[in-house]
Amino acid sequence: MKGLVTFTVLTVEKRNRTLRQIRYMIVKLTQRKTLLWEAGFTLVVFAGLAALFASVDLFEALYNFSRTHENYEFDDIFAAIFALPAVLTVFLFRRLRDLKKEMGLREQAQGKVQELASMDPLTGLANRVQFFSDIKTRLKTGQIKKTRYALFHIDLDRFKQINDRYGPVVGDGVLKQVSELLESRLDDDAMLARISSDEFLLLKSYKNRSEISDLGHYLVKLLNRSIAFRGVEHAVTTSIGIALNDDFAPNRYLNFERLMTSADIAMFAAKSNGRNRFEIYHPSMRQEFEARTILAEELLKAVERREFEAYFQPLMDARTFEVVGAEALVRWRHPEKGILAPVAFIEAAESLGIISDIDQFMFDEALRIRNKLKDAGSITPRISVNISADRLKSPLFLHTIRNINVEPEALVFEISEAVTFENLDDMSRFNLEALADQGFEVEIDDFGSGRASILSLLEMRPKRLKIDRNLTAPIVTSESSRKLIKSVVDMATALGIEVVAEGVETLEHAEILADQGCHLLQGYYFAKPMPEAEFIRYLDCHSAEQATAAELIA
Repeated sequence: MKGLVTFTVLTVEKRNRTLRQIRYMIVKLTQRKTLLWEAGFTLVVFAGLAALFASVDLFEALYNFSRTHENYEFDDIFAAIFALPAVLTVFLFRRLRDLKKEMGLREQAQGKVQELASMDPLTGLANRVQFFSDIKTRLKTGQIKKTRYALFHIDLDRFKQINDRYGPVVGDGVLKQVSELLESRLDDDAMLARISSDEFLLLKSYKNRSEISDLGHYLVKLLNRSIAFRGVEHAVTTSIGIALNDDFAPNRYLNFERLMTSADIAMFAAKSNGRNRFEIYHPSMRQEFEARTILAEELLKAVERREFEAYFQPLMDARTFEVVGAEALVRWRHPEKGILAPVAFIEAAESLGIISDIDQFMFDEALRIRNKLKDAGSITPRISVNISADRLKSPLFLHTIRNINVEPEALVFEISEAVTFENLDDMSRFNLEALADQGFEVEIDDFGSGRASILSLLEMRPKRLKIDRNLTAPIVTSESSRKLIKSVVDMATALGIEVVAEGVETLEHAEILADQGCHLLQGYYFAKPMPEAEFIRYLDCHSAEQATAAELIA
């Protein structure tokens, strides 16, 4: 969405800069005019008094006056009158000196204000306004002198999590160290600026593209480090988008707006391709960017129109193959593309900040379907619902749970391993502890993606963890995979945690996982995710099959 707003930002920035320049000129002229009027008025008064004294025979008038008033002592009066020109001269000199000093101080203050207006107060780098002004000048000169320029859009990965967990003071400390690191490693030809919270722009001239690739690799490696602040190490990586200006044809030379947009698109491509990397802009990226922009717009409309649906996939007991639970999975009924799985839109929903709205919708649907099953006298398995990082951080999360008076055995809250173990903030910890204290079960989803630790499991106290399907998939043919699953199960059992195996595709798959000690199984062998009506029919059929089997055994 940042790239979509770039053109509007540039237009508004240009208008605001013009207005600021006009106001500055008016204020400066007014101040100077005031000082000149004051100095001129003093000179006029002094000239008038001098002309008055020159036109009158002052000594004769005073002598005649004193002879007729001999009883009065006029020595003091005469002294004051004779001293008046000297006093006025001293006054005028001092006033002119003060005016000169005042004009100097005002010019210094105006220079300081102008400097602050063009500088980022945190890092001391150029800010957005100054950079936009300077880059336009350089590009115009570069087109005339045939100088190639590259614009680097540097964006720190997941910086918001540092801010959310440790607060803005720590975040500012990390940003300051990053800016100092960048500034110390760049030559004088480079132009660096901080344009927003965790975004930097770098303009660099070059002669061949290999220089830009080398600099891109260098910057990614430079910022892939831990930054210490107040005794805590903060892992930092960056995604960089690069746009090149090497075609000097009048209709193909990129102006500032197009160069900025291209670098922005390339930066998003770097993030989409895994982060901690750089991408050089290519026209094909624009199509992908426009597709993401369209997706974002459609997602916002989907939230308003409630185009999401809840699908349910049963969880089976690994020994008896009975239904003991179900996972609620969101689907998007797209008006043109049909049913879309979460992988097609969840990342975009998180970046748009609407993931909490989707979470709330799924929460309401899970409660509704369970109450419907209970009222109909059907099997009422506990239903697992996912909690996003944004929802878990919300102070209103527990308030929502308490207001609906839901029984703890009705719902299970699933938290992705990425959410649980990557920079868990204090509010998230508080909410998870409060859920456990109220009797709700918490599951760790996608366990095995590389972020978890035994210490984290001890801290979180989950009821169960779900082994990622990437670990369970090769278990039929791979002895090493079976050993890995066994070690995970043994570790969880030692900690008092149940294990759910995802991705069960065949009966052999299910039997091996059960032998390894898994407690629950989930996968296409038992059932695919189903819409509400189909899920209810599945439960009824399964209940009937279980009843028939029980009669045959009896």
